Amino acid sequence: MPAGPPKAVQAFAALLIPCACREEVLGDLQERCTSTDGSAMQYCRDVFGTLPFVILSRIRRTADPKLLLMHAFVLYLSFYGAAWFKAYALLYEPWGPARLAIPRAIALLALVLEDAYAKSGRRSPLRLIRGPLVGLAWTLLFEAALRTTHSNLALPFWIVLYGGALGLLLTSALRMLFSPPSTSPQGPI
Repeated sequence: MPAGPPKAVQAFAALLIPCACREEVLGDLQERCTSTDGSAMQYCRDVFGTLPFVILSRIRRTADPKLLLMHAFVLYLSFYGAAWFKAYALLYEPWGPARLAIPRAIALLALVLEDAYAKSGRRSPLRLIRGPLVGLAWTLLFEAALRTTHSNLALPFWIVLYGGALGLLLTSALRMLFSPPSTSPQGPI
């Protein structure tokens, strides 16, 4: 029997693949590796070639476009409101409103990926809040990175903090009121 990929490589691949489809995808990758006498390098190429399609498939199954649009609107509104109260002049700068869209996009990406990587089954109230918390954390980290590299795109700290806190409250409320679709492995039928 041909040897499969090393266990360490398989464990790393398991971390990258969303848990709702992890077993099936790892099984397919293992079968492909053993049937073609593939090396660890070939297995890694297969993992990284397959991973974007698996993640996009999970996003398609877990994301509700209407709910995402509501989240995008609420997140932009929260950062716009924070700018309105803390730095009104930012709204009239040439790229001011576009700069307010950056943290919204980061938080929205975090929400989508958190749903895609969530375990299947019943949703707990804590899980409905975890997505917005991850979005806030990503937003703060991204703004800190922008501040160190391209300070002209970074927002003032208080706008990020107040807008992120308001976005956390509003997106949590949206997720509680309009619960995302089930994350079963088969997806909606």
